[in-house]
Amino acid sequence: MTIGLQVLISGLAAGGVYGLFAAGHTLMYRLTGIVNFAFGDLVGLGIFATLLVLAGTAPVTQAGAHEPRFLGALIVGLVLCVAAGVATYVGIVQPYLSRGSTIGWVAGTAAVAFAIRAVIGATFQRSSYVFPDPLPFHRVGHDGFIRVGGAQVQARAFFVFGLALALALGSAWLLERTRFGRALRAVADDSEGARVVGVPVDLLVALAFGLVGALAMIAAIAAAPGEAVNANTGTLLGLKGLVAALAVRFGPPLRAFAAGLVLGVLEAAIANVHLGSWQLGPSYREVLPIAFVLLLIAVWPSREALEARE
Repeated sequence: MTIGLQVLISGLAAGGVYGLFAAGHTLMYRLTGIVNFAFGDLVGLGIFATLLVLAGTAPVTQAGAHEPRFLGALIVGLVLCVAAGVATYVGIVQPYLSRGSTIGWVAGTAAVAFAIRAVIGATFQRSSYVFPDPLPFHRVGHDGFIRVGGAQVQARAFFVFGLALALALGSAWLLERTRFGRALRAVADDSEGARVVGVPVDLLVALAFGLVGALAMIAAIAAAPGEAVNANTGTLLGLKGLVAALAVRFGPPLRAFAAGLVLGVLEAAIANVHLGSWQLGPSYREVLPIAFVLLLIAVWPSREALEARE
């Protein structure tokens, strides 16, 4: 019971971040029909831009989170993440989409991802960095841990999960209840028809690329103080979000978010749950969920294939 609660709560916290990345991948795919392979790296760029503004390339101490420029550094990181997402669509994705070149946008987004990782790796040369924590979770419970049903869990886990859930529900409300959201849904349903009736398709899609990056970065930064970050942090988050999105075949964003939650819990279970004397351990937590989804995709026929059989 105790280990089960720890796995569930910690898994939901990590899964909330994966879920926002999955929802972002889903929205971009439904709008454009492409997978943005640079999505995670763009968020990583925002995270390291925040660290750069805050302390340069030196290690950041916890005291840095309480400096007046910390908020400014966060804003700079968010703005850069949004701007880079918009620029990726305008400069890389849209030109190749208009030409009908699949290899163009695949190579372009992959090149952006590699370039960002190279820049981060060259600028931040330590193996990992600690992101400072602006919220005093260490004052909650016993050094940041609280007891729930006999289990000791991090207070931060509740905050990260709650924030991710709020962002996911807020995004769903935006898509369902606002003119901006209805316009995006019109683009997703029929982009050519939306152009005919005067919807500014390219502008809306560019804004969506920037918005999903901002939401994912907020969740990633909320979770970052609990983990060491490096040049591959954004890449892994983007990959896990893509795995969750693939698991639901780029279905509705909230379904992709739910798949991210399941992925987070599954990872935590693989890393921590014992079955008698047998335990897979943390080394398998990255591999098995991805392998499972790839197997699922291979044996689960697509909607188009099912329609072709009928």
